[in-house]
Amino acid sequence: MKNNYTFTPDDQLKFAALTGDFNPIHIDPLAARRTQAGAPVVHGIHALLWLLDTLAESHPDLPSIATIKVRFIRMIYVGDQVEAMTTQQDSSSLRAAVMVDGIATLSLHIVFGPVVSASALPDYKLILPPEKPLDQMLEDITDQSGTLAFVSEPEDMERAFPHATRLLGAHRIATLGSTTLLVGMILPGLYSLYAGLSLSLCKPEKIVDKMSFRVKKIDRRFRLVQLEIFASGLSGSLETFARHPPVVQTAFETIAPLVDHNEFTNVTALIVGGSRGLGELTAKIIAAGGGNVIITYNVGEAAAKIVADDITACGGRCQIIPYDALQDADQQLSALADAPTDIYYFATPAIFRGKPKVFSQNLFDEFNAFYVEGFQRLVKSCLKLRPKGVSVFYPSSIAIDEKPPSMEEYIMSKEAGEKLCADIEKKIKKARIIVSRLPRLPTDQTATVQQATTADPLDTLLPIIRKLSAS
Repeated sequence: MKNNYTFTPDDQLKFAALTGDFNPIHIDPLAARRTQAGAPVVHGIHALLWLLDTLAESHPDLPSIATIKVRFIRMIYVGDQVEAMTTQQDSSSLRAAVMVDGIATLSLHIVFGPVVSASALPDYKLILPPEKPLDQMLEDITDQSGTLAFVSEPEDMERAFPHATRLLGAHRIATLGSTTLLVGMILPGLYSLYAGLSLSLCKPEKIVDKMSFRVKKIDRRFRLVQLEIFASGLSGSLETFARHPPVVQTAFETIAPLVDHNEFTNVTALIVGGSRGLGELTAKIIAAGGGNVIITYNVGEAAAKIVADDITACGGRCQIIPYDALQDADQQLSALADAPTDIYYFATPAIFRGKPKVFSQNLFDEFNAFYVEGFQRLVKSCLKLRPKGVSVFYPSSIAIDEKPPSMEEYIMSKEAGEKLCADIEKKIKKARIIVSRLPRLPTDQTATVQQATTADPLDTLLPIIRKLSAS
C-alpha cells in the first residue's frame, strides 16, 4: 500500500472531468493566484476519496460503516506530497487524516454500525451542471434547492477509486463526487471553500444516479452556508464558506483627481508585481501624476494588460514586461528603453499557508528567494542601467511588530530583507531605499472569509510614492 501521494495538475483535470467541478481555484493558476490560496489547490473531495481509497486498501476487513464526518482543515496545494495516517481505530470507530509536512489538512471520523433504511428522496427540480462556476450572492441562495444528476457513471468513479468503492459502494462514491460539483460550481459556486460534511449511510429502496440538496441555514457573520443532501445510500449535511471575491483596486479615473497631473513627470517607475494588488495601485498613482510606469508580470499577462489599458485609456503612460523575480534580472531588463529612476518591489509568493508547528526551512528559503535574493538582483541590475542612482521602495510588514502565529518564516525573511536594504544603502551610495512596514491592506492575499479590518491603500501608498519620487 502507498500511503503518500503527490497531486498533479493532470490529476486535477481528470477529477474535474469526473465530477464536473471546474472551479478555477483547482485548475487555473492565473485565477487561483487572485485568491488567498495564491496557487491551485486540490479538491477537498479528491483528497477525501484518495484517503478512503488508501484506507480501504490497507484495511480490507473494516466493519459496516454507519456515519462519516469530515473536516477540511487546510488547503492542499497541487504539488504537495500528502500522507494518509490512521490516528485511532477500535471496534466502534476509526479516525484518519491527510497530512502535509506533518500537519493535518483533512480529518476523517468513521463510525461503524448498521446501515439504516433510507427515506424517500425529495422531488426537487433538476438542475443542469453549469459550464462555469456560478457567482452568487448570499442573499440569492437562501431558499435554493434542486437535484443534480451525476456527471459521470458510478462505474467511472469506481475505476478511479476501486478500494473506496468496495468500502462504500459506487453510488455513494459518485454522490461524494457530486458534492464538490454542488459546492464548487453552484452553491456558493465561484468563491466557495468546502468546510466539511456529516453523512449517514442508508439502504435505498431505489438506486438513482442523482443527488438532491437544499439550503438549510446561512450564517452571514462567517459567510457559512449549510446544505442538506439526499441521495441513494447517503444523506446528511455539508458546510461551505463563501469567500470574498478578488479585491478590485481603485480605477485610474478615480485616482487622477487626487494627484497633481505633473507631480511625477520626472519619474520612470519599474513596478515589479504591478499587474495586481498594491503594485497595480502604485502604477495608477504614478501614471496619474504624469509618470512613466513599467509594470511587470510573471504569469498574469492578461491582468497586466487590463491595468495598462486602464491607464492609457485615460492618457497615462504604461508599458508591461514579463519578469520573474527568481531569475536573472540583467537579461530580463536588457530590453528596457528607459532606465528606471524609481523601483517598487511587490514580488511575493503565497504568504498564508498550512505549515508544521515547527520552523520550516523550505518555506523560509522560498520567502528569502523573493524578499532577499530576488530583491538584491533587481537593485544591482537597475543600478547598471542607471549608474547615477535609483530610488527604491521595499514593502515590509507590520507583522514584524505584531508577530502573528504561524508566520515565523515570513517575518524572519522580511526582517532579513530590511537588513539587506540597510546594508545596500550603506555600501552602495547610489541606491536610496525607503522601507515601510505596511499595515494590513486589502489585497487578494489578505482577503479572509470573515472581513478583517484593513487600512486604506491609497492613504498608505500616496505619501510613500511622494517621498520616494522626491528623494
